[in-house]
Amino acid sequence: MDVIDLVVPAAGIGARVGKNTPKQFLMLGGVPVMIHPLRLFATIPWIGRKIIIHAPGTQDRMTEVLDQYGLSGWHLVPGGATRQESMRLGLAAVQTSRVISHNAVVPFVTRALVEQVARFDEDCVTTASPVQENMVKGGSIAEAAVNRADLKVVVTPVCFRTEALRECHERARQEGVVVNSDIELMLHYGRSTRLVPGHYRNFKITTLLDLALAEFLLAHPDWESD
Repeated sequence: MDVIDLVVPAAGIGARVGKNTPKQFLMLGGVPVMIHPLRLFATIPWIGRKIIIHAPGTQDRMTEVLDQYGLSGWHLVPGGATRQESMRLGLAAVQTSRVISHNAVVPFVTRALVEQVARFDEDCVTTASPVQENMVKGGSIAEAAVNRADLKVVVTPVCFRTEALRECHERARQEGVVVNSDIELMLHYGRSTRLVPGHYRNFKITTLLDLALAEFLLAHPDWESD
């Protein structure tokens, strides 16, 4: 495997989780949430420069947490006002032709998932899992049912061609395009995006329910859902 740099967005404030502490610093199994994925990436020998994007003004806190848990060699980059701006700033520190992005609050990433997205040298490769729920579109009144067979949930890790992602971010900056994710950005500018199988355990912690589920899964590593 060629060397691939890593970018970990960790600049969020975690408003939806309902805590004063940003999600990446919340405790999960006795350590901050972000420590779980960082430990995993530290074991992968072909991961090159390891970049963490942190909220402005939190560099000392981030450094303290990394030192406390023995994680060295991480390059810290201050983020911007939005996730999109933060990612654009983080990409400036990438030195390899491809880059892996992984959200700091997706704690159960595995080496197999990382290797899976890195296997394909394409503009964008992301894990994706089938939607299990019944779906409709509309506001207070349902307008139509949505065929869930055509829907997937995408979660990091994601592997990009670095220049392709940089170009999309720069175009978005110039054109005032605002999106919710790098996947959406790539699709907006017509870049190919390959989907590879994800895993139900590899979810993003967004709410307190997610945090409770993560605690359960950490305590029951062999538990499988139907």
